[in-house]
Amino acid sequence: MQNKILLPTVMGLGIVFVLLGITFSQPTVEPILREPMGYEELNLSYVDSNSILKSSLMSNGILMSSPLKFTGDSIAQYCTFYQDEIKQNSITYCTSTELKDSEGKFLGNIHMVGTLDSPNAVLGVVQTDPNLSNLDSLKITYQIMINSLVCDCWQDKKPGNFESVSQWIDAAKSYHLEAKRTTSSSEISGLADKQLFLEITTNSEGYLWKLIISN
Repeated sequence: MQNKILLPTVMGLGIVFVLLGITFSQPTVEPILREPMGYEELNLSYVDSNSILKSSLMSNGILMSSPLKFTGDSIAQYCTFYQDEIKQNSITYCTSTELKDSEGKFLGNIHMVGTLDSPNAVLGVVQTDPNLSNLDSLKITYQIMINSLVCDCWQDKKPGNFESVSQWIDAAKSYHLEAKRTTSSSEISGLADKQLFLEITTNSEGYLWKLIISN
């Protein structure tokens, strides 16, 4: 089994999205991520999406492994992302890839979960150190995920009045550091009818970042 950043089971992949612009939120006693309305497929292909991501990331100095594929009993072991038991049981197929930066250091994972036909959500999970020394690699990874799986239209749409994905990430980072909270999150909706959820959690190794793309 490849390296994998383990996610807390309270994560539950669903999200309450704000339909206008972007918001920053503080952690609450509720699960940080909640079930979205609709819960529809992303209309993506596991094979094509992983292939496009791998090629685009490689062009930018980030190595992505071939996807591991999980079905049946292995789902519970390697693809537990939903808090809600019904939704977790709805996962019948999952792929997981490993990311390494230009120096060959482990960077994180990209997971796709859903049915055999199509993923319902795509997660990019990256660990940064306390000094955020690999923040540029994180930005590249998330920008490529959005460009490849959502649209290459950020500069035209400027969701949340952010000029770029990098600017959105910087704003989320500044908010998290200034708020001095364990977990903070930022949401953008309506970009090519997709939902983007960015979460930052302070941990013993620095900061754990999660970008979730869903309908």
